[in-house]
Amino acid sequence: MKRQLRLLAIPIAVLLVGAGATPSQAGLPSDASAKLCGEALSVTTDADGDQHHAFRMPGGLLVDQVVPGPTFAPATASAARLAKVGLPARPASGALAAGELSRADWDRLAGGLTRAKPKAPCGVPGVRAAIHNYNYSGYRATAASGETYSGAHSSITAPSYYLSTCAQESMSQWVGVSNDNVLVQAGVYANQYSGSDISGSFIEFVGGSWDTEHLIDVGVPYIAGHRYYLDVHYADRYNWSLTVSDLENGQNFSGFWTHPTGGATQYLQPFAYFVTERLTVGNKLTQYMAHSDARFRTATAKIYGAGDARLSIQRPEQMIMLSPGIGNERLSNPDPLEVSASNFTEHWARCGVVE
Repeated sequence: MKRQLRLLAIPIAVLLVGAGATPSQAGLPSDASAKLCGEALSVTTDADGDQHHAFRMPGGLLVDQVVPGPTFAPATASAARLAKVGLPARPASGALAAGELSRADWDRLAGGLTRAKPKAPCGVPGVRAAIHNYNYSGYRATAASGETYSGAHSSITAPSYYLSTCAQESMSQWVGVSNDNVLVQAGVYANQYSGSDISGSFIEFVGGSWDTEHLIDVGVPYIAGHRYYLDVHYADRYNWSLTVSDLENGQNFSGFWTHPTGGATQYLQPFAYFVTERLTVGNKLTQYMAHSDARFRTATAKIYGAGDARLSIQRPEQMIMLSPGIGNERLSNPDPLEVSASNFTEHWARCGVVE
């Protein structure tokens, strides 16, 4: 059904991004005052009593953030209503849900759903978190012949980061679906490219007709040591559902993204990524921010038309971040994949150079 927003090895992959920053932005990170926030369009109430807050982003994308109504009870809500508010399937006590959340984590996620009026997501001009040669560390799943992925999800432990080791630096951890020409992703980031320490959570579409042109900050704060649940999944041919949730304090962003021209199917693709990466700021790859170990747990790809499959059975390929500017030295070392649970840990190695 169409959701309508009412308008009153060391594999090398290249993701071709859209137009870069303007000359005035080149080499400069954004600060909060430069963010390009969505325009509030309407608030409507559906038959369940849930409120739909519609926003239009500067580039034309529309996002529907659903606020649960007074009758919403996570423990008894239908599967359809859970999906509408951005929750994965409810596990039985002691069991695992889609995305491999324990019941305790699912309860935290459900408990974080707020009935407060949501804030508009905000674009961060000149900053992207997109795949480039040698620029990511972690794992890529590859779908079987004739299949595509309709989602990716994992929990991560956000690392502590250290601002005294490198300079002009950044990092991000994210999950996404791609063919290395288009990408949909959700994650967390930290950016200190020119001295200001900016961090948070984000979503981004790269390539295709939904290209956001920069990462979109979705308002969940970055807190080192907290566990986050990251999820991107195809909802229908008009919508992608994107979620970033802090499993420690319950802060959550979940929204359905669409475009007036349609086209959600263009992001059904054969690769699912679970990676750490340095950001691109003003068309420059930054140095790689020093940080403690980043932990990914139960990395899972969603096969279009078939359901969830753990990374470990999806032809996982280890990705290693290199810096061409210093002779392709490693900037990061991901551990071997823990096959039974599809967990892995990424270790920072060195800063690299701006390139």
